[in-house]
Amino acid sequence: MPIFKTTKNILSLRWEDELFNPNWMDSDKLVLPPKIDWDYSRDLTIEDVDIWEVLYEQGGGLGIYASWLPYAEFYMITLPLLNVIPNRIETYYGPEANKKVYQRAKDFGINLAINQIWVEPEEMWLYEKSEEKKLIIP
Repeated sequence: MPIFKTTKNILSLRWEDELFNPNWMDSDKLVLPPKIDWDYSRDLTIEDVDIWEVLYEQGGGLGIYASWLPYAEFYMITLPLLNVIPNRIETYYGPEANKKVYQRAKDFGINLAINQIWVEPEEMWLYEKSEEKKLIIP
């Protein structure tokens, strides 16, 4: 079952519990928090995200999170610094952000699960390698 945390849970109250609704356990089906897709009209920031899906966490402050509310190709990695709050933070946004996060996780010896997902055709630009276009002036 996926785990979700608020930005506040991750950055300032990291020893507190995750986002939880006790009614989620009243169903024999997976119940997820509500999500709204990001419109990509501007770059997303940490302050814009209310709920994160936890992709990986370990003691000491290392964590990898994916934006859930709003739902977007936006990831946050918290890196531990000894006795320092808040941790150092890295963010990855937009096209191919997921590949950069998977590679960064490997730098830490973490193998994130890779899941097949359905992507609407109009959102494929977020997952395909962008082609560099060169302007040739005669």
